[in-house]
Formats: sequence, C-alpha cells, structure tokens
Amino acid sequence: MHVVIIGNGIAGINVASALSGVETVSVEVFTAETRQLYSRVRLPEVLAGTSEPDDIVFHKPEWYEKKNITVHTASPVTAIDPDGHTITLEEGKSVPWDYLVLATGASANHPPLPGADLSGIHTMRTMDDVLTIRSRCKAHPESASVIGGGLLGLEAARALKGAGAKSVRVFEIAPRLLPRQLDEAGASLLEKSFSAMGIDVLCDVQTEGFLPAADDSSRASAVKLKDSRVFPSDVTILSMGVHSNTELAKSAGLAVNRGIVVDNRMRTSNPAIYAVGDCAEFDGIVWGIIPAALEQAPVAAKNILHDAGLLPDGETPHYVQTVPQTALKVGGIELMSMGKAVLTPEESASGAFTELRRIWPDGSRYEKFVLSATA
Repeated sequence: MHVVIIGNGIAGINVASALSGVETVSVEVFTAETRQLYSRVRLPEVLAGTSEPDDIVFHKPEWYEKKNITVHTASPVTAIDPDGHTITLEEGKSVPWDYLVLATGASANHPPLPGADLSGIHTMRTMDDVLTIRSRCKAHPESASVIGGGLLGLEAARALKGAGAKSVRVFEIAPRLLPRQLDEAGASLLEKSFSAMGIDVLCDVQTEGFLPAADDSSRASAVKLKDSRVFPSDVTILSMGVHSNTELAKSAGLAVNRGIVVDNRMRTSNPAIYAVGDCAEFDGIVWGIIPAALEQAPVAAKNILHDAGLLPDGETPHYVQTVPQTALKVGGIELMSMGKAVLTPEESASGAFTELRRIWPDGSRYEKFVLSATA
C-alpha cells in the first residue's frame, strides 16, 4: 500500500511517522517547502538571531531513512485526480497513491490594503519569510511594526526588537490584546510588560494603509491609521490571521468550507483521502494549532491502516474536538490560557460560571480560573 502525503508540516510528518512502522506500507511526502520539517513556533528565534535555521529543524536525515519516509522538498503539487488515484507535480510528473493525506496547512492573510504591495511589508509564516525580514531589519533598523496583536504578532514584535529594530509598535484592532484569551486585567498587565521591553502597543485602532518612502516610492516607510495618524515603519509584519490552503481539495471536488471538511476519522468526502492539521475542518471548526495537528495525525494514520485491512476493528480512534490552548513565552513573560478563559456578557449573566482571580501585589503574576457549575 502506498500513501502519499501533501505537506511536510507537523501534521503531515506525524502521519508519516505513524504509518512508517508497517512493513507493507510505503510513504512519500511532497511539499513546496525547500526545507525539511522545522518548528514554526520557533521562527521568532531565527528572526531575533538567537537561533539559526538548522537549530529549529526537527529531525536529522537519518530519522527519515530509518523510518523509510521519502520527503520531496521543493515539489509543489498542482492537481489531484481522485478517480485515477494520482497527484500531479508542478514539473508535470504524475504520482500514484492508494491513500492520500492532505496536510496542506495554512497561509498568512495579506489583505489588499493601500500600499500592502510595497517592499517592506511582510507576512511571517515560513523560514524564507523570516530570513527576508531579518535581512530587511539589518538594512532598515530605524522602525518596525506589527499589524495584529495576537499571539504570533506579539512574538513577532519581540523578535523584531531582538533583530535590532530601534522602535517597535504593535497595532491591534480589538480594544485589548488577546481578547479571546485574556480579560481586561490580564491584557493590561501584558501590555505593561511589552511597554517595559520598549514595544509600544496601540489597541482599538484600524490600519488604513502603508505610505511609500520619500526617497523610494517602491518601499514602505510608514503605517497610516484610519484616524489619520501616521507612524514610521521601515519593516512591517502583517499578523492578521491565516486561511486554510484548500485550493487543491476544492479543485478535486472535495467538500470544502473554511477548511477541508472531515469526519471523526479525518476522512474527507472521498473515503480514500484524508486531511489533517491547519487545513482540516471538523464539526465546523478549523483549529490551526499544534495540539490539534498532533491529535489528528495518529487518528488519520490508524484509520488508513484499518481501511486497508491492516488494523483490526476496535483499534481505530476517533477524533474529538481539541481543548484550545494558548502559550506565550517571550522576554520573561510566561502566559498560558486553556479552555474558556473569557466569558461573554450572556455567559457572565447566566450564573452558570464562577470566576476566581488573583493578582500579585507587584503585578508580576495574574491568575484566573473560570469554573462551570455543570462541570
């Protein structure tokens, strides 16, 4: 049995690893990435210069050899033929499969704001992105900005400071940082901590666009807000969310919503094709977080083996929704948010939840617990 996996992120490689112990199964992975699997969550370290690209690679070549996993880097897939059980590579080659796993991940959003196509406006999703931004910081270290004060945006801001940017600002459209993970008290403490690092945070603001440099109309040098304020920014990172890479699945006729729709066995609308990770949508939710990818990968692998008659009934796990977790650890700040951390006004008024809070006198620590009366 031959299994082809599209994508060499954490989800795809973990599916490959779970399948590799079966002698009658061969696995090939195809990816547009030019590098083997690396830790995306550590990309800010590369930007800051505290780690180099090789430092955040997960596995040495011997690991792939031992597990008999063949990874084809720089090999984009352009089409899927569900009926013929083949994929087509950009070079024109056709590759057959018995089962196919889509681990195509997600791409950073790049809204078409005025000036967003100027040089100096970046997204930070891949190693190549980070190396480009790092080079840009060295050439233009005066000012940098991050549009979006979510988890990745905050990590990017701290990394820009480490990369040598003299001034760094974060622009967040919500009234506070991390509004889904932190209440007002927690967000206020987080903002003060970033201010102490020399990073300015502006919340409740909207970006109108980017202005070109006076001496080079092709290069962005400022951020303009909708309230008409203008801030210098020679290097700008757009941290405005991601979207699942569903184009291949959609072209192949698979059911697609926000992500590639799967059941609790990680099967798509075609029973021979599975989807995992940032591209997969289960029960209306695309998690886009590492814990979900790690939970989904073995479910897909074991159900493929079962469908192929290589695993007996009763040994096939089903996927259940992942409990959301948020972790931030930068510049001495450690933040962890799990489950339901922030109640809606309706939930607060329902009496079904109890909130317990504790703030250290010096403001160095904040703890909050949300307890459900029905749990």
